[in-house]
Amino acid sequence: SLLVNVGGYSGGDGGSGAGGKRRDSAKYNTTDPTSSGTVRYRFDSIESQTRLLADTLFLMRDYDAALGTYRIVKDDYKHDKAHLHYASAQEMMVLCMYMIDPSGREGRYSSDLQHSIETALYSYTRVSDEEQQKQQESDAAGVRPGKAPPATRLATRLCLALSAARSLCENRHMEIADLLASASSHETPLGAAILLEQSSAHYYRAGMLRKYAFHMLMAGHMFRSAGGQERHAFRCFAASLYVYHGERWRELRSHLRSALAAQLYGMGRYALSMQFYTKLIGMMDGGRVSVRSQQKFLNHIVNVCRDHPMEALVAVDRMNASAGRVDGAQRGVEEVLK
Repeated sequence: SLLVNVGGYSGGDGGSGAGGKRRDSAKYNTTDPTSSGTVRYRFDSIESQTRLLADTLFLMRDYDAALGTYRIVKDDYKHDKAHLHYASAQEMMVLCMYMIDPSGREGRYSSDLQHSIETALYSYTRVSDEEQQKQQESDAAGVRPGKAPPATRLATRLCLALSAARSLCENRHMEIADLLASASSHETPLGAAILLEQSSAHYYRAGMLRKYAFHMLMAGHMFRSAGGQERHAFRCFAASLYVYHGERWRELRSHLRSALAAQLYGMGRYALSMQFYTKLIGMMDGGRVSVRSQQKFLNHIVNVCRDHPMEALVAVDRMNASAGRVDGAQRGVEEVLK
């Protein structure tokens, strides 16, 4: 039955579109591919049976035949504007090309592979935009969702799979990093933090140190917004701090020190947070800090001295010992990381 339907798909009378598909199969389609409780393509539609054949060939490890079948059905998904199905077919094409040439040495699908990756992520993102517009009617604007839509999770899964495949990332770290960073815009705070941290790792391998530090900084903010991820947020902030040195990055260092001080204060590391707060008071080596922010820093320092006197004395001893030598706050960061 499966082979008969596929034969009718490829050589039907009066067909049009990719593979001569019969247009009467459109009666199986619903109007909304993303609405819950509906099925875009029924099990007995030509598209579903062709996709089933492609998946079966993939499971049987006949990757060349599966790739050809996915190429047939993805054109029909594109014609029907079924973006989610189209992205899924493109993703399976990536897997087929990867399984045919895992090392990438033959170079048979180098350009097609990158094109399918970008097309799949673009289609997933397009569906995510549509889902996000529906959620904005009830949610506040500019607030990240508490639960990511299905299309967003599919895009995240694809990005993380690409990041883990070494042969796909070889000499493509900039492209992979850009894809990871763009996919984070629709994710929850925790999912966005993971994607941003992964993208920063690829920027680092590509030699883009400032982009690495910037995305680590954003990952730290996302970890802090997620709740319960204070140590991960501190780790990201600390990793960014070592990149920005010199007079050019004074304001960025001020921002990082402020984030680290607040994170350490919330973690109960009062001695180290006091060291960072003292560096932010005034204009000496602190960049431009607003009066309101400095008042908050002073309040935290007073709270540490009043409620945790022993921690305050430890902070003072460290600052006196580090005068004229290595930054004591940075040495404290290394101790926390250990």
